[in-house]
Amino acid sequence: MCFRIRLLVLFLFATSAGVSAQKYVGLNVDNDLYFGIDRYYTSGIFIEFGGVQKQSSDSLSKTRIISHHWTLGQEINTPAIRVTQQLSQMDYPYNGWLFLGYKKEYYLRPNLGYGWGIQGGTTGANASLAKFLQNTYHVNVLGLPSLSWSRSIPQAFHLNGNASFFWGETLIGKVKWVNQNQLQAGTFRNSFKSRFGFQFGGLSGLPFFGNRLEIAQNGFSFFMGMQLEYNVHDYSLSGSLWRDTSPFNLVVEKWRNNYQAGIIYFRMPWRTQILLNNTSRYIETQKYKRHPFLKIILTHVF
Repeated sequence: MCFRIRLLVLFLFATSAGVSAQKYVGLNVDNDLYFGIDRYYTSGIFIEFGGVQKQSSDSLSKTRIISHHWTLGQEINTPAIRVTQQLSQMDYPYNGWLFLGYKKEYYLRPNLGYGWGIQGGTTGANASLAKFLQNTYHVNVLGLPSLSWSRSIPQAFHLNGNASFFWGETLIGKVKWVNQNQLQAGTFRNSFKSRFGFQFGGLSGLPFFGNRLEIAQNGFSFFMGMQLEYNVHDYSLSGSLWRDTSPFNLVVEKWRNNYQAGIIYFRMPWRTQILLNNTSRYIETQKYKRHPFLKIILTHVF
């Protein structure tokens, strides 16, 4: 019996010696309220949880890095004139999107990785809780009148998948060229995105591409770049791809761009990220040509 116990202890030690893990929980918020506006993609709230595992893959101590990420999220879209009930005055659709997502990502080294993910959720003013939560916030916190939500993209259940590829290349000193490409496909969104730009500062790896914990270190880094997107279909803007279900007669832009600039500050066990976004039109007849919003992420590592 003693021999078996010693053998079990030795096995557990040998197994754990090649595996180390860190976990995180975070709150990710998109909002345009910081700019004194409330329109278009006006709110995104995402509760995030996950972890990274560093696992020795062979006798030469080469390490593969695998991370798992869960997201419970909600997105809200509104037109520029929020209280109108006249369809002809709505330059953007009302829509809510409530979903649960999972991603698994692999990093061969800190500046090179790939991943895949799935999302399942529901649209609809009431099913997504968008109408209730937005009007509750507007009335009780901001002291503003309720939004009309007189027309909205209809309720439906959706399943979406995505695949991503990330890489970075040091140019000089602490300046790095970074790139993230993502393909989305499913009943909710079908698109291709390419995000690229310059990262500079003391943080290693690709900290601006998701919740990166492959190298957890104190310090800060900056990002400046843009995201280009080709949109094939977006249910939140046009309804079903196969049936005419949307009450809105709006033409969706196929090409989109988003200028971005931000900072990440990491002081274990906390990480803060602020990212300014300025997007082009999603709808051809939007009253305003561009739309700014701010992304703020607060993450606790344990």
